[in-house]
Amino acid sequence: MHRFGIVGLPQSGKTTVFNAVTGAHGDTSFYHVGEHVSHGVVTVPDERLDALAKVLQPKEVIPSRLEFEDIGGVFAQLSGAERSGRGTAELRGVDAILMVLRAFESDYVPEVLGGVDPAREYAAMSQDLLLADLEVIEGRLETLERDLRKATPEREALLHEQQVLARCRRAVEREQRLQTVGLAGADEKLLRSYAFLTLKPRLCVLNIGEDRIADPPVPEALAGLRPAPVPMCAELEMELMDLEEDERAAFMQDAGLEEMSAGRIIGACREALGLRTFFTAVSDKLQAWGIEGGMTAPQAAGKVHSDMEHGFIRAEVVGFQEVLACGGFKEARSAGRLRMEGRDYEVQDGDLITFHFSR
Repeated sequence: MHRFGIVGLPQSGKTTVFNAVTGAHGDTSFYHVGEHVSHGVVTVPDERLDALAKVLQPKEVIPSRLEFEDIGGVFAQLSGAERSGRGTAELRGVDAILMVLRAFESDYVPEVLGGVDPAREYAAMSQDLLLADLEVIEGRLETLERDLRKATPEREALLHEQQVLARCRRAVEREQRLQTVGLAGADEKLLRSYAFLTLKPRLCVLNIGEDRIADPPVPEALAGLRPAPVPMCAELEMELMDLEEDERAAFMQDAGLEEMSAGRIIGACREALGLRTFFTAVSDKLQAWGIEGGMTAPQAAGKVHSDMEHGFIRAEVVGFQEVLACGGFKEARSAGRLRMEGRDYEVQDGDLITFHFSR
């Protein structure tokens, strides 16, 4: 399951955003609150899954899921408090970072940077993430320097690591995210082991007031971000989640809110990681699986069960559109729409796959 860390400056409304998103699509059996971190698992709305369920008539339908974590204390020092070591450690464990930027005015909620300015908040948090990575880089370089003074059989590997990290330090000192360094292969794998924060994809939610629902502001400095920032009146949408559906629709109409923002945020999260969805239909159970783009059939099989990846033989693949057009999986097979794919096949968004493997 892919994990998204929700962070923000104090008074930005990040916890309200977390509650609104997880309340909209949440499964409370996966909800947990810790000292600095709250966890919530949400289902991913998918019209393709619904359409397949109508045609295949399975006894059980399981959508794909995403995990959101409300992580506190990461940027506390920007308001004069002490950074949370646990919060930063939790953030290093997520797949992508969701930044909540305050874009609402309030006489009762102080703004820690002295005024409502989402672009300034984004710049301050980005700078802080760079500094957090720089601390890790410099600490490791100091250790490497000591180790290289000794005679060790790993000397060549340590020298290479030193060179890679020195390159990363130069990038961070130029205020460039480590995503821009362009390392690949073994070097990219080496960096992955450090869980650098500026290597992680990120996306933004603009937490707006009710007065800006009709015309949400997107600062010019943030307009080029991809995925595009998602405006959300988090306080209103959190309150709406407590209402019955009919009552909620009436309040949404009064507020000029055409749709809840949670679905768009989930979509932006998937875009940030380049996620694709494939489907399996086995033993009257239809299930959607979220994977990173570029995954091969054996890797996708491993998401279902590790034994499937290790014993992978082949994949029987058909596009979900073909199943719908034929009126069912058996009908698609009879029409010759299914194809056999091997180990090098790159799974496409919307594939319905049957994995064949040795036990």
